[in-house]
Amino acid sequence: MKKSIAFLLLLLFPCGVATADVGVFFVPESGFLRVQGEVIMEPGSQAPFFLLFPTAQITELWADEMLEYNVQRGLHGTVVTLRLRQAKPQTLSFSYEGFLSPGGSEVLLDRDSLWFPEFSFAIGSPQINLELPANWELGAWHSQPPMYPALTVRNTALAAAEEPQAATTPVVDTTGREAVSRIQMQVTRLTNSINQRNASEIDALLSHALREAGLAPYLASLPPSYGPVTSSVPDEFTILFSTDKGFRYQASVAWQERGDHLELAAFELTPLGTPIPRELLSSVQEFVRELRLAVQGDNQETLSSLIDADIPQGQGAVLKFLFSLNPAVPWTVEYAVLEPFVVTVFVPHAEHTKLLLNLGLTPGQSHWIINRLEIVPVG
Repeated sequence: MKKSIAFLLLLLFPCGVATADVGVFFVPESGFLRVQGEVIMEPGSQAPFFLLFPTAQITELWADEMLEYNVQRGLHGTVVTLRLRQAKPQTLSFSYEGFLSPGGSEVLLDRDSLWFPEFSFAIGSPQINLELPANWELGAWHSQPPMYPALTVRNTALAAAEEPQAATTPVVDTTGREAVSRIQMQVTRLTNSINQRNASEIDALLSHALREAGLAPYLASLPPSYGPVTSSVPDEFTILFSTDKGFRYQASVAWQERGDHLELAAFELTPLGTPIPRELLSSVQEFVRELRLAVQGDNQETLSSLIDADIPQGQGAVLKFLFSLNPAVPWTVEYAVLEPFVVTVFVPHAEHTKLLLNLGLTPGQSHWIINRLEIVPVG
């Protein structure tokens, strides 16, 4: 007997628009995973790609303008690169299967496991139809920064035996005056902890799933140059954060009861700002590709031309840092907004070292030039 669960995962990549409908069959005891779905993709180049777990076997792959595709396997992942006749919006159909590492009574599927394709192009809010064996259920879902879908499944029988504790009760009524006051208090504590860059205090406000996802160190790694953070709560499901630098973010949240206090059960963060035009996004994506290739080719002359000579950290220091990054993995543009012009690049440097690079860009004669660099470790 199998259970079927349908739910929405919000993949917050505000740089583009695409939709997906995906079917997932997962057997946690053995780790067997089969995924089949379609994505409306808007590729920024004729060679878009996606990442999967190392043992993934592609059983179907087709796009309207696809000429061929290439699969490269490594110890930490599988890179599937398409070659397109034209880089235009089109449907990508895919199917794959393989074995993930089996777990115990709870299994976390997240970015580290690469259970879901990590696309080099943006996707919107896919509906995930999840099938599980009997005695297994969806425990919780959340998005791990930088907004890759993560979910926990649990064995109801084993979990009850291993963890004989009271179940967490979600907050049902968050509209009353007392509930709103409690939420505001928790948001104030969260904001103060972010300003203090105190990961342990942030951790105390989070559910187990969000702690496991590494949300606390992520929020505590906000660059000091952003200045103090302020927050507001327009409703019980939304927190708006602002910084002295003018950056604004919206967090979509959910709360649950844990003992006698509220904790965050879901947290999805996305920048607020003027959407970036598609042509500008394509230009930025191509620039990031050139940046990575210059590092990969150890081309100091080219890389120097992409960095402002007056960058605050010094051009030499920035060159040294960029050359230290891993160019063998894809670098992807995760966020881009116009006001202020912010481009955030995700670099999965190593298994336990992942970075967000916040780049300030200014137009040059023939390409973009980096005039500001901020580094945020995310795992």
